[in-house]
Amino acid sequence: MPENERTTDGEAPTTPPQAAPEAVPQPNPYAAAQPGPYGPPAAEKKKPAVPVWVWWVIGGALAFAAVVIVAIVLIGNLFGGSGAKSVAQEYLDDIAKGNASAANKLARLDAGDEDFLLTDKVLGQAKRITAPTATRTLTSRSSDLTQVSVTYKLAGKSYRGTIELDKDDKGWYVSRGLTYQLPYVSSTIPGFSVPGAAHAVTSGDSETIAYPGVYTIQAPNKYYKLDGSPVLTVAADTYELKNLKLTPSQTYLDEVQKQVDAHYADCATKTSYYDVEDCGIELSYPSTLSVSSSTVTVKVDESPKVDIDDSDSYYQFKIGPGKFSAVLTGKDFSGNPGTENLTGEAGYISADIKIVDDKVVVTFN
Repeated sequence: MPENERTTDGEAPTTPPQAAPEAVPQPNPYAAAQPGPYGPPAAEKKKPAVPVWVWWVIGGALAFAAVVIVAIVLIGNLFGGSGAKSVAQEYLDDIAKGNASAANKLARLDAGDEDFLLTDKVLGQAKRITAPTATRTLTSRSSDLTQVSVTYKLAGKSYRGTIELDKDDKGWYVSRGLTYQLPYVSSTIPGFSVPGAAHAVTSGDSETIAYPGVYTIQAPNKYYKLDGSPVLTVAADTYELKNLKLTPSQTYLDEVQKQVDAHYADCATKTSYYDVEDCGIELSYPSTLSVSSSTVTVKVDESPKVDIDDSDSYYQFKIGPGKFSAVLTGKDFSGNPGTENLTGEAGYISADIKIVDDKVVVTFN
């Protein structure tokens, strides 16, 4: 019946109610999956990119490498590596072997006038140190400067010393070595020499240094003789040179004699009485002629003989009287011309003697 129709009794017809459609259950996206009759396959775990055991292996290898590096450094320092103590020990060993050039290289030594004893020739002929040992080190907190205490033996005696090392981009080097200044040489002696040295040690070599050792002493040159067989011990407690007795050699006396002869020959050429006297010839005084108005002719009959002086100075000599004759020509006290014969001998003479370029030089004053 149409919707707008009514029943005869005026009541609207009744329509049986419609059943509501059943709700279709929707899956819960957050719900856990339900196992099937045999259970769902377990979700596979994601494997790490690198196995854990690999990391253990790598870590162990790095630790081992670090240990090896440290061991190499320690072994290098103990057995000739670049450590301060090993360089110090190498330096001491070079001195003990007589290898001065190697020690100089470790000390970066620029050879100067005061270093002429720091050579292989000199150190190689000396009695050298034994049992040298670098015992301990003390390093500055603000720099690489390191003090190394050392011990050694020399001629049956034990010594202690200290050297210093420093470091730059080239490595460790000895900045203050095991050298000692030689004892003072008095200017009253000509000095001394040691085997292998380029020249003698004289009073002008006040800052000469040498490696520790026992050095044989020799005469400084051919013009002197050395009594006995003295030695020089260079070490921490060496302060003086003992038992050094030098006497002029015959070569010295011969050279001085030649120059004394030449000096008196020159004196004999002078014609003034007082000039001859100032030159070192003492003439007898005339009895009849005036000295101031006369001239003199001198002859060397016998040149004064040179001999060794008895004084403590090795630079002095003494001479004999010699023998001179002279003729004075002039006027007597009455103004009349005349001559007079005079005699003479060596008078006071002062002279300085030096050895210059291996030659004796006598300077008369």
